[in-house]
Amino acid sequence: MEGGSAMNQKATKKQISLLSSDETTSQLLKTHLESNTFSFKTLPDSTALESLLNDRADVLILVEQNPLNLSAIDICKIVRLKNEEVIIIIVAEESDLMRKILALELGADDYLTKPVAWLEINARIKVTLGRMTAVKKMTLEETEFKFNDLYLDSQRRICLVNKNEIKLSNYEFLTLLYLVQSEGKTVSRATLLNEVWGLPSDDLTRPVDDIVRRLRKKLRNQQSSSEITAHWGYGYRIEVGS
Repeated sequence: MEGGSAMNQKATKKQISLLSSDETTSQLLKTHLESNTFSFKTLPDSTALESLLNDRADVLILVEQNPLNLSAIDICKIVRLKNEEVIIIIVAEESDLMRKILALELGADDYLTKPVAWLEINARIKVTLGRMTAVKKMTLEETEFKFNDLYLDSQRRICLVNKNEIKLSNYEFLTLLYLVQSEGKTVSRATLLNEVWGLPSDDLTRPVDDIVRRLRKKLRNQQSSSEITAHWGYGYRIEVGS
């Protein structure tokens, strides 16, 4: 029985892979993240992009200083095109809100800056894993959502307007899906920022406004009668236009 229990515990460990040329950061994360919850490996300096794309980690941490000599955001974009499941966390050299917004929109799940506080990154990984588990559970229960002339498939990430597919970025899709799921109720910018982007609700709300502006344009281009309307100073809701 004890052996079986140990095997089950090992099977449930989440795999973290780290791509970094920063030895200090690598050692810090390895020391504190390798545990009963996580198994941890640092990808070798000889890692090729193809090897990275075939890595089967649950969590991928990309440090700006890395052996591929590409920006962490560029690597994130490439990985995300092939792998929608892996959790991607970027560790940047310095705080830059616009780069953080860009990283999140291109598929990163979190964006941290040095010096890395291991307790914070540990907590963020666990929160993100929990959020992903909740999303997967929701997806198993219901995958198709309809509102007026909109149809969204949350599993395949497809959005149709009057049976015509429109291309949406990851966060455009998730924002529209959240509004549709809210069934015409007004959703605050802070809620969208927190629930969709995974950012603290006290961060700037500009990314939410930018996403909504692009969504409105794409819906208009498809002559959709569904409109995203603003509740001034608070948030947005989706409704049928007049």
